Amino acid sequence: IPNGIDEFWIENTPMPKKKNPKTKDIHLVYAGKINKNKNIPTIQAAVNILNKEGFNTSLTVVGNVEDSKEFNKIQKDRNTVYFSARPKESLINLYRENDIFVMPSFKETFGLVYAEAMSQGLPVIYSEGQGFDGQFPEGEIGFHVKSNSAEDLCDKIKKIILLYDELSIRARESAKKFSWTSITEEYARLYDTISEAYIK
Repeated sequence: IPNGIDEFWIENTPMPKKKNPKTKDIHLVYAGKINKNKNIPTIQAAVNILNKEGFNTSLTVVGNVEDSKEFNKIQKDRNTVYFSARPKESLINLYRENDIFVMPSFKETFGLVYAEAMSQGLPVIYSEGQGFDGQFPEGEIGFHVKSNSAEDLCDKIKKIILLYDELSIRARESAKKFSWTSITEEYARLYDTISEAYIK
């Protein structure tokens, strides 16, 4: 049973995002802490590879700075725009302005931001073998990546663009799994099952 997200995200689910799979414009977004573990430079490396291949790719980074050295390194990239941490009422607009949520952390316990971004119709890219990996079948709402591979990240971004409409719709609908109402009902069913087995 997963962690839940604020009902704000479920209650403010928009219509599915639409993106022409032939488009060369790709807008990535990351939201979370700014530190070495979050692996933002690998996203930037992927952006630069895609742009050399003829795409028009950008990265929006949102979050509190925990590591000033990492932040300074991130700021040097001309394809990256940084915003300080935002309340959900503002963050939701940044999600809607972008196409794909990317967070290839080296280590991750779960990552509620994946679910928040999904609620806004964004396919997600997450770390292979870390907390969020396994919540959905691979390719259903996004893809996992090898954290240290910008090339793998590029490949998964291209796959998402080709399947964008269906991934966006499934991401939006699948985010309901993280509603506290649904999670509470799941726990209630589990306790009922355990109680019935114990009584027998």
